[in-house]
Amino acid sequence: MSAVEPATSEAVAFESAGYRCLASPGAADAVRAHVLPDPLACAQAGRHLRTAVSRLTSRVEVNGLGAVLLKVHRTRSLGERLLSLVRRGRARSEWEAARYLAARQFPVPEALAMGEQRRAGVLGASFYAARFLEGARSLEDAAPALTPSERATLVGRLAPLLRRMHDLGFDHRDLHAGNVLVAPGDAEDCELVVTDLHRSRSGAAVSDRSRRRALAQWLHSLRAWLGHEGRAAWLVAYLGAGDTPRSGDATAWSEEIEQRIARFERVRRGSRGKRCFKESTVYTRDVGGGWGARRRDLGLEELEKALAAHAGARSPDAAGHVKHSRKGVVTRHGGIVVKERRAASFVGRLRDAVLPRRHAAGYRNAHMLGVLEVGTALPLAHVRRGGSSYTLYEDLGALPRLDHHARELYTSGTRAAQAQLRDASAEWLGALHREGIYHGDLKGVNVLVGERNGAPAFRLIDTDHCRFFPHVVDARRRVKNLAQLAASIAVCVTRTERLRWYRRYVETAGVPAAERETAVQVAAALARKIVVVDEPIE
Repeated sequence: MSAVEPATSEAVAFESAGYRCLASPGAADAVRAHVLPDPLACAQAGRHLRTAVSRLTSRVEVNGLGAVLLKVHRTRSLGERLLSLVRRGRARSEWEAARYLAARQFPVPEALAMGEQRRAGVLGASFYAARFLEGARSLEDAAPALTPSERATLVGRLAPLLRRMHDLGFDHRDLHAGNVLVAPGDAEDCELVVTDLHRSRSGAAVSDRSRRRALAQWLHSLRAWLGHEGRAAWLVAYLGAGDTPRSGDATAWSEEIEQRIARFERVRRGSRGKRCFKESTVYTRDVGGGWGARRRDLGLEELEKALAAHAGARSPDAAGHVKHSRKGVVTRHGGIVVKERRAASFVGRLRDAVLPRRHAAGYRNAHMLGVLEVGTALPLAHVRRGGSSYTLYEDLGALPRLDHHARELYTSGTRAAQAQLRDASAEWLGALHREGIYHGDLKGVNVLVGERNGAPAFRLIDTDHCRFFPHVVDARRRVKNLAQLAASIAVCVTRTERLRWYRRYVETAGVPAAERETAVQVAAALARKIVVVDEPIE
């Protein structure tokens, strides 16, 4: 696997099909013959790795070069065109960055060529070609399949590597686990390669402030595997590496980096939460008619078939009918649940006219729960047509509801099974509230119980009223959720068991226990609700 371009190679300049190109000597002829005159068509013919509005990244086979990573950038907006007059394009930035690091023997994919198409100095399209590293995966993709020991070894090896990168005067500016490639092999000696360099800056000393920002972004991307203590230990290793160890800065750096990590998480949630309505490798806005978005793995034909089946199952006695109310209808067909929402009054229709996307909340929130790795029904599509909104979800009807499951276990199950469900559900809700995730209608009917590694695993459904906060869910909302859940669970679950549940919940959520005060508040909320005695409420 060739990861680093020889430092002594000279670039070959040439023009072809309106592109001004630079290429390594061994790649110029192959790029001229096979990538040009239309880099976009070449990329579209390859295996797509990433699709965005302004960029297509593909693996293509080029005669004479073999497997090539080809990125094609397109300048879309007027603002981008104006900026291109005074700023380097992404393709040129990545080309120069890769050669800068390769000349210093730092592991990056071998840069093969770049080209820009400009008119009167305005950038229209550009491409960048690099050696495709067969078998390599990003650390983000590789890490889940590794053992904790292997992950720790890989992450530990990256501390001196990234310190060296910064010491070389190179600021990546988009440093995260998705931009570090891991070659096949043992964790102790496999090759590690830094990629996706188009946003970088090089040539000048990287300031402490820039380092802290870069490390915050990097450690934020490792939050699934490194807790606070692990991040602090990694930072000590980074500061202690290189020719000038700086371990004395660890405490001050760690405090600032943790604050930055919290900000990165807020930004990540906001950004990722919007992606379900944007063109990408996962989602598309092509829904055949009307406004909306769908997952690409749900074909248009399948979407239309589900909507047609839904239209024929609106009657309560029709096959596939699940629920009918004044505000909408829910049906299921072939592994897909269709939820129709429509305005039930003049005020509702007026609100829809002012806020046409409000019925998309369930789809958007389900996507956000997936981003936050919270179990839910996979959102497949949202379509607005003819005054009604349709949201399609994965059908989880095979899983039992929490209220049904609890009643069954607490009437005929073993004590061990009861305790397992009690503790797991308390820890699950505590973790949700600790992470700022709030469900406005947390009844047993809206929590489904599955299994993962022999333990209960929970899925939230009916996600229209979810909220996401950058802090622990406040006391008023926590009490509301506790009352909703308590009212929906049959009284066969004793007060003693509920108190044990609450103590485990408090321990996980990291909130003040205040048992007596909370009991009074929950009791006041329960007084306004219908409490399940035996048969769960639908």
